[in-house]
Amino acid sequence: MFLQEKVTDINRRLKALKNISNIVIWGAGTHTCKLFEYTDILSYQVQSILDTDVQKQGNLYFGFTIQDPEEINWGDVEAVVISVFGKETQIINALVNQYGYTERIVTLYENNESTPFYFLFDEKVSAVRYFGNYCNWDEALNECNGYDDVKILNKVISAVDKVVNGDAVWERDGCLFYEHKYVYCICAPLLRCALRNQNRGVRILDIGGALGSTYFQNKEYLAEIKNLEYIVVEQDHFVDYGQHNLENGTLKFIKSLEHWEKLDKLDIILLSASLQYISQYQEVISKIMKAQPHYIILDRILVSDKMRICRETVPECIYEGSYPLRIFAENQIENFFAPDYKLIEQDIASVPENPYFVDGRAVSRFYVFELQK
Repeated sequence: MFLQEKVTDINRRLKALKNISNIVIWGAGTHTCKLFEYTDILSYQVQSILDTDVQKQGNLYFGFTIQDPEEINWGDVEAVVISVFGKETQIINALVNQYGYTERIVTLYENNESTPFYFLFDEKVSAVRYFGNYCNWDEALNECNGYDDVKILNKVISAVDKVVNGDAVWERDGCLFYEHKYVYCICAPLLRCALRNQNRGVRILDIGGALGSTYFQNKEYLAEIKNLEYIVVEQDHFVDYGQHNLENGTLKFIKSLEHWEKLDKLDIILLSASLQYISQYQEVISKIMKAQPHYIILDRILVSDKMRICRETVPECIYEGSYPLRIFAENQIENFFAPDYKLIEQDIASVPENPYFVDGRAVSRFYVFELQK
């Protein structure tokens, strides 16, 4: 749901205040501030704002003096708008049982809504967005155009060519950057692995690594690692271009359907913003377990309190695309690689994200697992 859709819903609810002359808003926090900013609430006859926080009481709030609910003459109040997110039931009980209020109470959310309206995506803002809670992957896929769109490949090719030619420093998703910004949370395990191997070589497999975005972004920082072999696993059309135009003594490309789990010993397998876009992710995890790398790195993986299949849309200013995405339940992640691997590090992802949905939120995380054998 967009911010604008929820605002429309709130304005519909507020129409119950028409022709009412003494309206009270319960709540003098951020929610009411946003209510004033986005909705029609001030077009109605609001007379008072209440809050149970004694530190707020008596202070001015947008021209209103914040009052204590205990001091209100509830017999004069014709309607109450509850503007404290997540506490509507509690406040209704106080109104009815504590203050004996029997007139109109306007609530702004359904019971299954767990996100304040102002956290929802603004359709006027051009940014990556996440929508829906689909029953299955195919249902979401039917509403997407996917990664195999040739426009996406061409945008990434154009950006990578500029990086290779020295016109830009690095790229991500086809967007160019002109100053160094190393991904230290990924570089650190690589350097740790190099020390463990006494700097005799590190072999990393980057699943879903596009045209070597992470490699090019960090290659100068990792330049002292001897015998670094960086293998990207990708879709056929990415690999065809990479093999013909980008491979060198370090960077290599192999197709996702190849038996990469049978390669000679891999030190690190990296999944940076990739596992959640793979429909049969369990097969990938199974292949990783067969490969038995010393480290497994997950970066930019969205997690929440429950699994959700949704649709991600990318605006035209990046490359305009849409594809299914799985948000994992956070408690699943550690179990993916058990019992052979131990989680040794977790943190906010290298690119923080906090998508909000009407019934929940997600966060982008970073994990490092180490082989215990």
